[in-house]
Amino acid sequence: MSSVPSFKLNTGADAPAIGCGCWAGFTKEEQDAAKDWILMAIKYLIHWPLTLVYEDDNFFPMGPDGVLKTTDYPFTKTWAALEKLHESGKAKAIGVSNFSVKTLEELLKTAKIVPADNQVELHPYLIQEDLVNYCKERGITVTAYASTGYKVVRENPLIVELAEKYKVTSTQVILAWHIARGIAVVPGSKNPEHQKENINLPTLEAEDVKRISALNRNERLSNKPVNGMMHGCTVEQLGW
Repeated sequence: MSSVPSFKLNTGADAPAIGCGCWAGFTKEEQDAAKDWILMAIKYLIHWPLTLVYEDDNFFPMGPDGVLKTTDYPFTKTWAALEKLHESGKAKAIGVSNFSVKTLEELLKTAKIVPADNQVELHPYLIQEDLVNYCKERGITVTAYASTGYKVVRENPLIVELAEKYKVTSTQVILAWHIARGIAVVPGSKNPEHQKENINLPTLEAEDVKRISALNRNERLSNKPVNGMMHGCTVEQLGW
């Protein structure tokens, strides 16, 4: 088993390769309980390459068509504000989330600071090889959310087989696969035992890493577009 690894960001700062996911849920009670610590987390990341309409006490403002309300405020201006925060010394590193090669290229046309991290949906059914390589070439660390692919991936016969081989859980196998690819993970768990398992990972053989990567289907499980739309944007606009 390995100890908790860390990756060096392009700022020179070290960041743990295994963190804790922070999905707030859909109900007002869940959101109220999670609001403070999620607000703390998202002050270093741009969560999506789009801008939502802000409404008090409403995390998901919807239009009459059932689609999230967005504005035309460019994310490049949001990034410029984050750069000022970084320059002030209040943030050691700034990054983005859910950015594709397309939206990263748009950001980098005007950015003075290259994002330190890009957090995206990534698991064995969505390995995002092109995006991962693009980020690595530019010194951008990649962090995976929905990193285990939920039950559907954890119960894949190959994952189950490897869990038996390494005498660990399916979750541990998948997280170890991410680390072997140089990708950080933020698995979410409120269970103390599962949290301990998430930082106690096996070292996979190179061939097993390749076998897991071969499960790729380019399938999004966490954020599935509906009718070619995702959060008020087309998949073309998002670069998916």
